[in-house]
Amino acid sequence: MFLEPTKEGRTHAVHTDPRLLCLNGAPPEDPQARRLHRARVTRSRPALALAVAALAYALVLLDTSLVTIGVTDIRDDLHASVTQLQWVVNGYTLVLASLLLSAGALTDRLGARRMLIGATSLFAAGAAAAALAPSVGALVGAQVLLGTAAAGLVPASLALLTHHYPDPIRRARALGIWAAISASSFAAGPVIGGLLVDTAGWRLMFALNLPFALAVLMLLTRVGETPRARTRGLDLPGQATAIVALAALTFAIVESRSLGWSSVDVLGALTIALVAGSAFLRIERRGRAPMLPLSMLRARPFAGAAGAGLLINFAVFGQFFLFSLYFEDIRSLSALETGLAFLPQLVLMAVASVPAGRLVARVGPRVPVAIGGTLAALGTAVLVTVQPDSPYVQIMIGLVLLGAGAGGVITAVTAAAVSSVPSPQVGIASATLNASRQMGGVLGVAVLGGMAGSGMGGTHVALLIAAVALAGVALLGAAGMAPRPATTLDGARA
Repeated sequence: MFLEPTKEGRTHAVHTDPRLLCLNGAPPEDPQARRLHRARVTRSRPALALAVAALAYALVLLDTSLVTIGVTDIRDDLHASVTQLQWVVNGYTLVLASLLLSAGALTDRLGARRMLIGATSLFAAGAAAAALAPSVGALVGAQVLLGTAAAGLVPASLALLTHHYPDPIRRARALGIWAAISASSFAAGPVIGGLLVDTAGWRLMFALNLPFALAVLMLLTRVGETPRARTRGLDLPGQATAIVALAALTFAIVESRSLGWSSVDVLGALTIALVAGSAFLRIERRGRAPMLPLSMLRARPFAGAAGAGLLINFAVFGQFFLFSLYFEDIRSLSALETGLAFLPQLVLMAVASVPAGRLVARVGPRVPVAIGGTLAALGTAVLVTVQPDSPYVQIMIGLVLLGAGAGGVITAVTAAAVSSVPSPQVGIASATLNASRQMGGVLGVAVLGGMAGSGMGGTHVALLIAAVALAGVALLGAAGMAPRPATTLDGARA
């Protein structure tokens, strides 16, 4: 290295080492130095990483909102029952919830960028299969493939964002933007999906995922890789028992509507779920490389975030399924009109995410979760009073309160989860949080959605249960989280 004078009479350092010449501005000639140059350039683009993370997660949410808005058209075209429609929705969310923990471990092992490339490619294949599905069974199978891909997108997107925003304050604000962009896709999904269903049919809803997947793949060429934990392995026994437990529990809840809780099949499924769940906990407690480190759940901030995430998705997913059927079956709205009816709720979910991120950066996650859970519970209480002929203004008030509260909670619990663990465990932490959230969604559709067949009385009971769950979110925010988001499990600042 030597000093070279500039035109202004000053000097600056000029590196003679070919591996460091990229620091002078122009890419070097040496191939190894060129690779170092590209890595340095891509690592310095947090805004681009944020865009990739938000768009990748938007794919996950877009599928959920599109399918829910198209359930009646799918039912009429493929002659599906309510139980089969629940499996169309849960085929995606169940697999997503089951595989998230292993996907988090793979993200830590392979790197977020590699995981995003593979998961996005698989998601595109699943979307094409769903668009061409000839039967309900084939559509459920395509949803399983999409859920598998989504399981990789969720932890990888958060790990990528967290790596590029190491400062807790900037990370909390970035998470607010990430949540707002992702929630905007969730908000646009019902409107776009409704328009596609009314004009071209439900199949085009799935094809809509393809250009988004292509955009993610193109942007990933400009984003650097995250650190890799090469010693982290896969917990195959834990993964197998987790899948069996969740699938058996979901089967019991969904099929209890037609078979009854006393049927041999339902009781057998509940027994399998209990045995497999117990085996899972035992494996995770004794395993050398557990996919769910139980030490995370002993940390109050993380445990509170996971519990609040499960309850918020239980209520929101269940309410969304219930009101999709309410708007289209009871109010006789078209798919597009149903999407527009949901718009106030979904827009507020997106809008509330940004100020919630700023509030988390200032005071931590406790206050935003408590406020958001309270607002969401009040909104659901308003929806409990809805009748078949209620004015839309009454419904809108409930949807707005629910959407604003849910948006704030989701941002705050995400910040609490990823900021409460050491950096190498961010992938598995985000996977655990989202597994909890997706399992809440599965249970919400299964438990609350199953009450839709009992008319408005069943819908009111389901919404009352959702309101109680949201009150639990507020309590977890008030008592179950640390006041600041930036403390790791070992007591150090993130």
